[in-house]
Amino acid sequence: MGILRNPYLEGVTFDRTAPQIPDEDGNFHSDAGAENISVFLLGFKINHPLGILAPHIQTINDANIRMWKELEETAPESGYYGGSEWTCRDPRGAVEVLTISYWRSTEDVHRFAYGPVHRKIWDFWNSHHKELNHLGISHEIYEVPKHKWEGVYLNFQPTLLGATSYLKKGDKFIGGNVDDKWISSLLDASKGKLRTSAGRLGRDPKELYETFNDTPKVYKDE
Repeated sequence: MGILRNPYLEGVTFDRTAPQIPDEDGNFHSDAGAENISVFLLGFKINHPLGILAPHIQTINDANIRMWKELEETAPESGYYGGSEWTCRDPRGAVEVLTISYWRSTEDVHRFAYGPVHRKIWDFWNSHHKELNHLGISHEIYEVPKHKWEGVYLNFQPTLLGATSYLKKGDKFIGGNVDDKWISSLLDASKGKLRTSAGRLGRDPKELYETFNDTPKVYKDE
């Protein structure tokens, strides 16, 4: 018998990658972390012994699918960059789902919240709130200025900010056109400014080394 391929490694980007947000034309900046970003956390919890079979779950779930589908279809105009979904259970076994999403601005989040797709399920919730005590909804919003965020992934499938995508606009040139295309946020972080946390924050790594009196081994031979 031959050795089977490890299915868990499918889609893994080996070595180090770091997420970066390009400008409105889809071009990456020369300095790291050069764009503002808003992070929107949307939580949903089922406090019911029937779990996903609890009353009104289907209605809420269908609305949730429609919301994220619309955001994906209307990007980049919607300001939605993408995100990841996480599931956990509390000590009593209740299921909680958390969607961590990334946006161009908080104004984009609010514009979507007051748009027709979200407004419809919002109105449903308000008109049925007495029947929905077993369902929990939560959200948090964080506005993060440029040079105040960074991330790195080692041997990971695209996730979180690394799972976002951006439209790189095409251009005209003599003899033809370059079409628009969607690009990943992930860049090589095995060398250069994206290799260190300080560099990914748009800072000088040496300042951090002096503060903590420590120079990472990777730089001792440079």
